[in-house]
Amino acid sequence: MRKYFYILLIITLFSKAELYSQSQQFIVKLVPFSSRTYDEFSPVFYKGGIVFCSNQSDNSLVSYNDGQNRLFKIFYVTKKDSTGWKYPKILAKEITTDFNDGPVTFNDSGNIIYYSRNNSIENSMRNISDTSNKLGIFSAELINGIWTNIKPFTYNNPLYSFCTPALTPDGERIYFSSDMPGGSGGMDLYYCDKHNNDWDQPVNLGPVINTPENESFPFACKYGKLFFASDGHKGFGGKDLFYTQEINGEWINPVHLDSAINSSADDFGLVTDSTFENGYFSSNRRNTDDIFSFSSAPIEFTNCDTIKENNYCFTFYDEQHEAIDTIPVTYQWDFGEGIIRIGKEVQHCFSGPGEYSVRLSIIDDLTGDTIAKQVLYHVELENIDEAYINSYNVGLADKPISFNGLTTSLKGFSVTDYLWNFGDGFKPGGPLMSNRFKKEGEYTVRLGLIGEKDSLGVIPRKCVMKKIRIYNNWQEFALKGTGEGDEVTLGTDSVTEQKKTMHISICYMDDLSERQKVKIGGALEESGKKSVIFHRYGLDPASLPFLDNVVSVLKQNPDIRLELVLHTIENEMLAGKMGISEIWAQELAFFFKNKGIDKDLVRSKGFGLSKPVFKPYVKDNKTIDGIVEFIFMKN
Repeated sequence: MRKYFYILLIITLFSKAELYSQSQQFIVKLVPFSSRTYDEFSPVFYKGGIVFCSNQSDNSLVSYNDGQNRLFKIFYVTKKDSTGWKYPKILAKEITTDFNDGPVTFNDSGNIIYYSRNNSIENSMRNISDTSNKLGIFSAELINGIWTNIKPFTYNNPLYSFCTPALTPDGERIYFSSDMPGGSGGMDLYYCDKHNNDWDQPVNLGPVINTPENESFPFACKYGKLFFASDGHKGFGGKDLFYTQEINGEWINPVHLDSAINSSADDFGLVTDSTFENGYFSSNRRNTDDIFSFSSAPIEFTNCDTIKENNYCFTFYDEQHEAIDTIPVTYQWDFGEGIIRIGKEVQHCFSGPGEYSVRLSIIDDLTGDTIAKQVLYHVELENIDEAYINSYNVGLADKPISFNGLTTSLKGFSVTDYLWNFGDGFKPGGPLMSNRFKKEGEYTVRLGLIGEKDSLGVIPRKCVMKKIRIYNNWQEFALKGTGEGDEVTLGTDSVTEQKKTMHISICYMDDLSERQKVKIGGALEESGKKSVIFHRYGLDPASLPFLDNVVSVLKQNPDIRLELVLHTIENEMLAGKMGISEIWAQELAFFFKNKGIDKDLVRSKGFGLSKPVFKPYVKDNKTIDGIVEFIFMKN
């Protein structure tokens, strides 16, 4: 008996990436205060000017020189007009030593400085080439125009170097470079987080960032990128500039900067504004260390594709069964992981890309015997080859919305730059961005990606776009966004469906103390609501009081985490789309992400009907369409 097996697939269209062999992204110029004779490097922004390191002479100080090396001092320069610069001067005598000083970093207010210098500064006639006089990090506070309270960094060690400090914009983390034991070799990048006005133990950034060679000169940008220099990662030669970003506690692979900034010489010590449109960096491409400015050249993408959703939901059926129509039979489909579906025609959503096995058995209901030999089918699924924007589809005016480009899946495309267009042109950014839309309306968000140049000098580009609907307030959202029978946009998919209510089940794992359970339960009872409602654009505003209470619980109890498990109604699949429970699980995950909760502290999953079957029922005059379990446990 021949059997025919059909899988009904949604056909996806693949678009080609734009290819460019045109000029670089950045316009690079030598700054006027860089000299041919001396070295200038490691610029940072400070009070409308630039602070940098240099071994140029300054008549206001007596410099010690051993005849072989020039000492580096901390200089400050400001602009005298739109194009010209004043003559550089020593930043402050009170933090200037007879040895090497700098590079530096400032807090956002400009009244705290962290800077490198030699640890031992007592003997001004000491040979500065003495390798036993290691570099350390020191801090000072600006009081009444004078840098005072000079203190050594907690972890300075006379046996090892600690240098090139960089504060994050909020001042709560400091990055630096060190050759202390336990690293990958050479100089490694580390960070310390602030706790109770002191710095926690140094944390090595790990093998994704650090190599057996040298990583140094970090700079922490406002939107999350960490720039640094390395001669261990693959580049153009010497030290090259890279950036990375910490996502959910892990560092993404370093991204090599544009060839206008990186060269075959040493390139290091970069600083940039919050949009990566303008900045400065150091390079010895002219045989001395010099400071260059850079500005982003206008970038446009001619073709932006509308995002296409991955579809892993299929209809399975066996067509040739006439010979056994006279006896009652059961079609049993085994999808693995304990998922069994019964019926001549069944629907199933796989969890994502990968290889799957599906086993069909036709069983005689009277005898229990298998009539047809078991048939094994192999299904191989892949992600759509496209750029992707993961975000809410709806928001409020002047409230931030998070956008994630990390879920991009492009074969043979190594991303070097993310450019975002929120309605004001493409601007450089990171894989994770946040944006506020000032007024209500529909907006188109575009993500442009630039890839690594190939052997022919061709730079690939790719662009996608998605619509975002912004309301003035939740009341307006509720009135305009809940029409029955409208198309419902739920995070990353859409179906035609009315409002759905999910009953809340609160569970506690045994590792929580009774005191914690009572405390959490009391906090959640304050909202009085025991349901989460989804409709047109995802979460209904009526759900927010309870969810906001959950956010407060997580923030007040950093030692616990939350698992969300969703079970939905029978019609888990609608119009061949992805399972509704998984879509709603993603919506809840993004809600907590937008509230500042670490992804590792909230995990959500939709199981549809793969768990015990759930039928709709009426509670408090509302049709309950599913259950969402809030499971609290120890982190």
